[in-house]
Amino acid sequence: MRNFFSTLLAASALCAVGAAVAAPVTDADIAKSTQRAAAKQRFFDRIDTDHDGKISRAEYQAWVDGRFDKLDANHDGVVDANEIAQSPMAAERAQKRAERFVERYDTSGSGKVSKADFEAKEMARFDKLGDGADTVTAEQFAAAHKRGPHGPHGASAQ
Repeated sequence: MRNFFSTLLAASALCAVGAAVAAPVTDADIAKSTQRAAAKQRFFDRIDTDHDGKISRAEYQAWVDGRFDKLDANHDGVVDANEIAQSPMAAERAQKRAERFVERYDTSGSGKVSKADFEAKEMARFDKLGDGADTVTAEQFAAAHKRGPHGPHGASAQ
């Protein structure tokens, strides 16, 4: 049985390597990867308050406490769903998602998305999903969904 699992694991690893090799890496992929790495580093640096390259238990505890305090608007030591939904953190996240949505769909640079802009972008997505056909199969849809609703990294603006 152990040999079976070892073989299965090796086959899975080979499939993953094959898929990675088969997928072409684009400049956009590299840019996204670089952006994610930079964001992770900024997050790490924000928690690493003494900037020694390590996050101590005390630094992490301080970050956890600060995060909870931002959620606990009335400072009663507990949070409920309404407090979380109305927290500054939730508002900031919603604002960022809204800004990304406008960036993605605003073709005129006006800071507004017209129905025509939205339709054009989404119909271009449909054309890409179906390789230019008038229909999209379940397999095509599923393959695109694995990459994410708006591209290979799943950057959703919903």
